[in-house]
This record gives sequence, structure tokens and C-alpha cells, in this order.
Amino acid sequence: MKLRTTAKNRYSARVELDGICRGTLPTRVLLPLFPDNFEGEISEAEARELTTVLKKQAFSILVDYLAKAEHSEMQCRKLLQRKEFEPRISEEALQRCRELNYLDDARFAEVLIRSYVSRKASRRAIIAKLREQRIPAELWSVLLEELYPRQQAEENISELLAKYCATHRDLPRQKLKERAFGYLFRKGFDLADIQSSWEELA
Repeated sequence: MKLRTTAKNRYSARVELDGICRGTLPTRVLLPLFPDNFEGEISEAEARELTTVLKKQAFSILVDYLAKAEHSEMQCRKLLQRKEFEPRISEEALQRCRELNYLDDARFAEVLIRSYVSRKASRRAIIAKLREQRIPAELWSVLLEELYPRQQAEENISELLAKYCATHRDLPRQKLKERAFGYLFRKGFDLADIQSSWEELA
């Protein structure tokens, strides 16, 4: 097999086997195996050893990433893509993390929902964030109902509206209404719910 290593920066290098980039490795890991900017034929055994090293590196990157915070499967996959690991190596690392319960989209969804509920985000905004991460609805739909009941959404709108009006109380009433509605609508709240809160506040 033909191997080519190319420095990406001072600390890492791209690894190509038979013209296909298999991933990146830290220079300190690669140098004991091959010199800088190596290009030449290697044996099948050497290729297998190098592939094993790449797999370990991909898994190590994910473990470090997930140790710092919950992340979605899509975020993890994108991280490995940025490190230029080929799909086969990436999927194997992802599968190992799933099996070890390091990676769990349902758990990530719960963390995300709780975080945005605490920020008084709208239901629509939360759903948009979950869909952005490509989390299947079956993993979060029931949980969202539990953590964000309609009464909570109404309370959030009322609180946000009261704060906005207090901050912009010098505006003429019609202008204040227009701006307050626009502010809450951009946050993802429904116009009917905003109107209801406005009438209560008035």
C-alpha cells in the first residue's frame, strides 16, 4: 500500500493510504512510526498497525470531547469529519461510545431541553434546536411535554413581556406593542399567546 503523510500544522499530520485520507494523527504519535512528510510503499502489516492507531485516536478524541459535556451524535460526527477521519473509522468510534454509554442522543436531548427551558426559550425554538441536531422526535417529544407544559410557556411569555415593557416604557404604547410583539415572535412564541399576555398585562 502507498502511504503519504502531510503536515497539517506543527502538531498534526494527515494520513493517506492509497490516495484516501484516513484521518489525522498528532505528530508525536506518528513520528515513532514514520518520518515527517513520508511518501512510499508500506506493507499490509504496517497499514493495519497504522489503521489501528487511527482508530484509537478517533476514539480518544471522542472520549475527551464527551467528557467535557454532553454532545449529540451529529456534533461528534462533525468533529471527526473536521479531523478528516474516513467514515468507517468515525462510525466505529461512534459505535464504541454508544456501547459504553458515553454517547446518547436521548440524554443529550434532555440536557438541551432543560437548558433552554431555564432560559425561558419558546417551545418552537427548542424544537428547532433539537431538529438542528437531527435528534429523532421519538427521543424528545414526550420529554418536552413533561419539562415544558403549556402553563410554563404562558408564564414565560408574561415574564418576558413584562420585562420588555418595563425596559422600553418610554415608547408610545402602540410602538411598544409592535416592538414587544416582534421581540417575542422572533423568539418563537405564537402571536395568539403573545396577544393573550399583552391583554393581561394591559
